[in-house]
Amino acid sequence: MLALALGLVCAACTSGPSQPRSSPSPPSTASPVAHPVLRKLHRQTALKFVHLHSANNPRAVVLFDSVRNLQAGQQGTVLAVRRVGNLIGSCGPGQPAVKFRLAYRGAGPPTVTEVQQSLARSTSLSLLGFVPSASPVGGKQQFAFFQIEAGSEDGDFSLALWATLTPAAGGCTFSANGVLRVRCSGLPPSSAEPICFYLTRRNASTHSG
Repeated sequence: MLALALGLVCAACTSGPSQPRSSPSPPSTASPVAHPVLRKLHRQTALKFVHLHSANNPRAVVLFDSVRNLQAGQQGTVLAVRRVGNLIGSCGPGQPAVKFRLAYRGAGPPTVTEVQQSLARSTSLSLLGFVPSASPVGGKQQFAFFQIEAGSEDGDFSLALWATLTPAAGGCTFSANGVLRVRCSGLPPSSAEPICFYLTRRNASTHSG
């Protein structure tokens, strides 16, 4: 195949009169085409597991999965956890960023642990489905982790959140996951801890055991 390809090239070079070279076209003065803006996307799902075998010490575990695209310069909620707080993303001129805004009004004060750093290679982490990661554009992908704990004898909770923040053409892509563990001294309204509403509130999907 290589010999045949070389033969065709040589035949093209030696056959027929040479054609006059066209003069180079003048440089284009049109503005470069801008990157397309990310299509709007904001999806959040939740899956709840409730353990009610012990009425004096019921428990619940809720899994969260969320993905959202933000345009350049935009800010918005990436993942919302009722009665605890919201993960807020911002797509600034530099790297995308997230912060956790507390909404908890129970016993406390809550303990918040935060870790953020850039990633050496692109990744995508998802509990409830595969979320493809966009190719970084002009910056590295970021990883953020938050852990929030609070409560009293009436009830306590622990929330772990992690998110990947990806620069993309026209904006940023945020993919977030969370695990919420709730323990209460009794079913609402016997418990004074507001986080215990997760034991009775109907979610998109609930499994009792």
